[in-house]
Amino acid sequence: MEIALDQVEECGPVDADLRVEDMVGGVLVRGDVGATMRLRCNRCLRPVSFRAGAPVMKAYGEEASGDIGPDGVIDLAPVLHDELCLSVPLVPLCSESCRGLCPSCGNDLNVDPCEGHSVARGSPFAALEGWLEAPPST
Repeated sequence: MEIALDQVEECGPVDADLRVEDMVGGVLVRGDVGATMRLRCNRCLRPVSFRAGAPVMKAYGEEASGDIGPDGVIDLAPVLHDELCLSVPLVPLCSESCRGLCPSCGNDLNVDPCEGHSVARGSPFAALEGWLEAPPST
């Protein structure tokens, strides 16, 4: 199954533990779906292994509605894909204490902390840097 999300670099095999229950006018599929994925930490960009998992509960109607094929086959791929995509974190982190990258030199602050940089930033807002400082008292 292909998981097409920006933060998902690779998705391992999808495993599902599902039960099909008979109901009036169709069937109910319920259970759990999971997959191991490789993501990138949003702060330091290091690879992060993540186990995505989600509950599944979906009702499929009679053959006339098109959910259940004429041979009784149900395509579960779309619902499993959607549930897995919803379980991927919007901001994946390698840890809550991740310090990220230095905005000046790009060093990973978890491995090599910077002591600061004396080089002026190339920001268009650099001229405003001291604007909010209190004026000297006279």
